Amino acid sequence: MKELVIQTDRVKANLALIRKRAGDAVIYAVLKGNAYGLGLLPMARVLRENGIKNFALTDVEDAIAMRGAGFDTEEILMLRSTTDPEYIEALAEYNLVGTIGSYDAALAVAGVADRRGSVIEAHIEVDTGMGRSGFLPSEMDKMISVYRNIPNVALTGIYTHFAKAFASEKVTRAQAEAFEGVVDKLHRAGIDPGIMHAANSSALFNYDFCRYDGVRIGSAITGRVPTRMKFGLQPVGTLRADIAEVRWLTKGCTVGYGGVYRAKKPVRIAIIPVGYADGFCVKKEPDSYTPRETLMGMLSTLKRGLLRRKVYVRVGQSRAKVIGHVGMLHTVVDVTNIDCAPGDIVTMDANPIYCGAVPKRYE
Repeated sequence: MKELVIQTDRVKANLALIRKRAGDAVIYAVLKGNAYGLGLLPMARVLRENGIKNFALTDVEDAIAMRGAGFDTEEILMLRSTTDPEYIEALAEYNLVGTIGSYDAALAVAGVADRRGSVIEAHIEVDTGMGRSGFLPSEMDKMISVYRNIPNVALTGIYTHFAKAFASEKVTRAQAEAFEGVVDKLHRAGIDPGIMHAANSSALFNYDFCRYDGVRIGSAITGRVPTRMKFGLQPVGTLRADIAEVRWLTKGCTVGYGGVYRAKKPVRIAIIPVGYADGFCVKKEPDSYTPRETLMGMLSTLKRGLLRRKVYVRVGQSRAKVIGHVGMLHTVVDVTNIDCAPGDIVTMDANPIYCGAVPKRYE
């Protein structure tokens, strides 16, 4: 048996901290990526039961699933600007709030709305440095034209996305100022852009200058904000499995691929049916480097090697060290001094994003 256990009490505690930081700002619960690996619908239900009425997603299939599960009146903001007609049709069909990040996207949304004889609600996205989608601050004429000249589209909000809120106040403040400059120009043009939102989890907890009318929070709900300080947030989601086997190894025996661990004396081991295919000891591989990032990555790898980083799991109430390389579906731990047997429960931390098909259970 193995499962990813999601602690509802931790979700509630994290939500209380989020509310305290957000103040009067509307909280958009971002549940992209299957709610960061925690399960879209069960997490959405927990949040709704605790007062969340606004959600944000990226994939339209997720929004359709939520509507089908009874989320009929909640606002669902779709964080993708696109000209894809099927995506836009879903906005209208399922009463979703779209994102318009270009003039072409605005025309595409208006075209679908016109064919259906309906009005599609949307927010304007401004690209202040994320570089993925959105109007550039220099494209004020296009933005104003969308507000004034595009029919069948109800523009009820405007937002941007911070690129380095987890690491740089300077960069984040510059993005916020650029965003505020756009909104100010819209106001001076006689346009009310609606609800204004920018802060993600890192920005909400790191800074006080960018809460605006709403905040979009995902990783803080999971308690796994990518910052050095955790702000009292509790990580949600724990891998749990039964011990499959317990046995003794004699002195000189090796463990796992590569034989990197060699027993210096007789050792009692427990085999746990969990590995990197289940998300244990898995993290995102760096995919792009600046020279500074390259150097920092090399130093981090060297530090881990010199310190011989150890990984532990919990066998009952005891801490057990992982020995040898973690396999695809097996992990071996030293239980020489731990009273345990096959069937006993082992718990370990893993980022739910990487836990894939591991069955999930809310408690």
